[in-house]
Amino acid sequence: MDWKRYLKTEEGHGDPSPGEPAEEEATEEVVFLQRSLSLTERTRLGLSEAWYSWVERFGLQRLRSIVSGVATLPETDEPLYLLGKRYETLNRGEKEDEKEDDDAQLRAKERTEAFAEDLGSRAWVTYRSGFSPLGPSLLTNDAGWGCTIRSGQMLLANCLLVHHKGREWRRRGGEASTSAGHDAPPTAEDIFSLFHDHPGMGSPLSLHNVIKEGAGLGIAPGRWVGPHGLCQAVRRIFTREEARRRARGGAGINVAASRCELSLSLYLAADAGGIPTLYRSRAVEEATCGSDGATWRPLLILVPVTLGCNSSYVNPCYVPQILTVLSTPQSVGIVGGKPGSSIYVLGRQGDRILYLDPHTLKPSVSGVIHHEGAQNDGAGADSYFCDSVHHMLCARLDPSLALGFYCRERRDLDDLYERLGELSRKHPTTSIVSLAEEPEPEKDYDAAS
Repeated sequence: MDWKRYLKTEEGHGDPSPGEPAEEEATEEVVFLQRSLSLTERTRLGLSEAWYSWVERFGLQRLRSIVSGVATLPETDEPLYLLGKRYETLNRGEKEDEKEDDDAQLRAKERTEAFAEDLGSRAWVTYRSGFSPLGPSLLTNDAGWGCTIRSGQMLLANCLLVHHKGREWRRRGGEASTSAGHDAPPTAEDIFSLFHDHPGMGSPLSLHNVIKEGAGLGIAPGRWVGPHGLCQAVRRIFTREEARRRARGGAGINVAASRCELSLSLYLAADAGGIPTLYRSRAVEEATCGSDGATWRPLLILVPVTLGCNSSYVNPCYVPQILTVLSTPQSVGIVGGKPGSSIYVLGRQGDRILYLDPHTLKPSVSGVIHHEGAQNDGAGADSYFCDSVHHMLCARLDPSLALGFYCRERRDLDDLYERLGELSRKHPTTSIVSLAEEPEPEKDYDAAS
């Protein structure tokens, strides 16, 4: 089967249209995409699907979280941070006066409700089953291997929610499943349509498209991927969509297939080895690319890092910096993990991180937003939210992470650089990231000799 032609057929275009950039041939990509699963792999993945289906049916995941205590926030006076927003302690505190005690209880209840409402408005992406087959592998679910991609989708989805809806948006019900017209702000369902498990152009951030764009990086159906490889695949998707946007004269992604545009610029700080360096000039260039240099397009910054040589846990010297990063207003979370499984970190409290777990198997939301007037089942949006958060010690994180930051305006980028610069000065020998205005010019060794 020609998997590349299959994808084009699913997207609704057999050959590149005039003005549409043609895809480069990549032998390595074809090799990975045409990879079939061995009997051992198919058996292992089949058992994974059966296990997660069983766990979901009987609610064992939630029960285990309750019994272990990871789903109940610890009683502490430490403030909480959720995507950079600060909440004072949810504890009532100790008051001797009865009236003051009643007031403290009321304030604690209000803080708890505000935090719960914010948490319930954050995107939660999990394993899915029943989507269209992933090429020759014939896999129709990602149970047991797609957790890093799902964690990355959570980071992207929450970034897009902040981008399109604002940080103070809350899911209170009553929102239409799709926006009334192309000029109306996108709904949550419109945003989630970008992630539907479908290889079409209307879902550019789907599991199918991440695998397709990451094929040359070793990403394949049934194979676990790390945060660095995921970030590289996401950059390819953004590059592809930007080329299509320019070919259509500035329009976003295929508006006939989706009511939501991927109207973000992306800066990926991924140096070859060592501590990644964030160059302010490159970030500005990405955010103003294709404009007169003065028009700013909101910017997503991804920073894949490896914080320690230990294969199990992050080096303890980086823990305070990770916690500080999660407290910054620009933070849209971290794609991280516990040894053997990926999670999406979206906040912190004290020395503990708050995270959403993708290891739940749900039916695929395979439908895309259709043409004007078509109906779409809004119930699919409900499966992208949850009302519980897990927590664990930050020191138990796997050392391979991807940090995410969102800068709506240029001043947000400047403020982020100031905050990260202060963090680097506080930890000069173990900085989590390096900062520079622009790359140093490459030396011409031939001329020097």
